[in-house]
Amino acid sequence: MDPPDIRIIDTGFGTLELLPATVDQLRGIARYWPMELLRDLEEEGGFGLVFQHGDEEVFGIKLQPPDLDEQSARGVHHVNRALIAAALPSYLERGHRGVMVPCAYYKEKPSGLVESGFAFFVGPDPTSQPPSPTPEDVLFDSQLGAGATRMVFDMIAAIAVASRELRRPLLPVIGVEPRPRLAIGGLALQLAVAGPQVLAIESPLQEDQPVWRYVAHAGFSRLPYAPMKPMSFPGQPPPGMPHE
Repeated sequence: MDPPDIRIIDTGFGTLELLPATVDQLRGIARYWPMELLRDLEEEGGFGLVFQHGDEEVFGIKLQPPDLDEQSARGVHHVNRALIAAALPSYLERGHRGVMVPCAYYKEKPSGLVESGFAFFVGPDPTSQPPSPTPEDVLFDSQLGAGATRMVFDMIAAIAVASRELRRPLLPVIGVEPRPRLAIGGLALQLAVAGPQVLAIESPLQEDQPVWRYVAHAGFSRLPYAPMKPMSFPGQPPPGMPHE
């Protein structure tokens, strides 16, 4: 019998085992994440990924599509989550060392229409920046850190590859811009990449989510799991606060 802390998901494309993330795997996220990774005292084994201290927020790069009606936007939102999962092998081939948290986002507008796009949050490693970068290679680096631009563009390219392979067309993109986390909208936090390691981070875990089928289809049969909720705190981050 499997230990109770191992979750086994029958994806319909084979089983996916989720094992508790190790301390070293968690440190791989905490080392690069722009704010803190903290234990969630309200959930045993859970963590909080801090996105905000007072007025200071973690910025992400938003791929904004045209607005859609609610029904169409919900369908696109599900497809976007699948494309992120399917894009992971292609992204990993790039060999980035930092942290990438790719999300599908969903933002309702006062008009009743909805944005359903992608948002990428990164904690970059300077080695991701090319030795002789062009202006396009450092487009977001001044705001997100050295190497961030290349990580984001490589994830976008990987999603384009997944779109072709799955024959799921992408919506046109009308904007690629940095935005603070709360301005982006609701985020589907399900997967994170720390260097060469993919982690499942959905909290609470929903085993019937179609995204796990695409994770298995992408060739993953076992992943570390660390449930992570977005957290915010009043006031500015203390200087030198240690990470988890």
